[in-house]
Amino acid sequence: MKKTTIQWCWRQLPDGTWIIGYTFNPWWGCNKVSEECFRCYAQDIAHHYGHDVWGPERKTSRRLFPEAHWAEPLLWNRQAEKEGRRRNVFCASMADVFELHADVVEARARLWTLIGATPWLNWLLLTKRPENIMTLAPWGVSWPDNVWVGTSVGLQKRAQERIPLLLEVPAVVRFLSCEPLLGPVDLSPWINQLQWVICGGESGTGFRPLNLDWARTLRDQCQAASVPHFFKQHGGRYHSSGGSLLDGREWRNMPPEVPVERAVSAWS
Repeated sequence: MKKTTIQWCWRQLPDGTWIIGYTFNPWWGCNKVSEECFRCYAQDIAHHYGHDVWGPERKTSRRLFPEAHWAEPLLWNRQAEKEGRRRNVFCASMADVFELHADVVEARARLWTLIGATPWLNWLLLTKRPENIMTLAPWGVSWPDNVWVGTSVGLQKRAQERIPLLLEVPAVVRFLSCEPLLGPVDLSPWINQLQWVICGGESGTGFRPLNLDWARTLRDQCQAASVPHFFKQHGGRYHSSGGSLLDGREWRNMPPEVPVERAVSAWS
């Protein structure tokens, strides 16, 4: 809906200038499915604005949006084309695009059309439901290069469940969000098939603390495999709590603006 404060949606130019990305939500609402969801910031935001949109189908609805909302990415696309640089769009910070819920079927179909109409935007689709990606996405084995797809991995057992499913997706960028990182995670079985790893601690009231050795292990695995690594934050009461330095420096690497090599996986 606006320029985002989520810095892994930004992009730094060679001169040090940051190109700020956007957040777009086709709807609000979701249902918690794993440990990473326990202190969900999006649920807190929805409740703050008086929207009861968190929970399973039949018990809660989803918040949908009018025409003006859907026109915003078209404007961003025109601006990016004029600038000659793609902008990143995190979709969706207040929902899960691949959730199964009757309220969102039409909005999801509209999202696919919108993505097709905005080739100057890199759409970052992050899900905790990678088992639904290939069924719900419309692109089969030929995904556009402006659609990057990721899954959330906060614990080793979630890595083992979700990463193999993510690797079935023929997206040009497949990424992990290890945020909140809740324990040690070994990515060595899959690291060479990933294009990006984001890591960070939890934020919000009652946040669960981050052990920096867990973050260092992910960083070192990414470095050894030449996979871009982005360390977002230590975590705390607010998103900016604890800062973004790991061992005295920032780690803010990401895939290129226009990735040129399709990931090697079982479909190729």
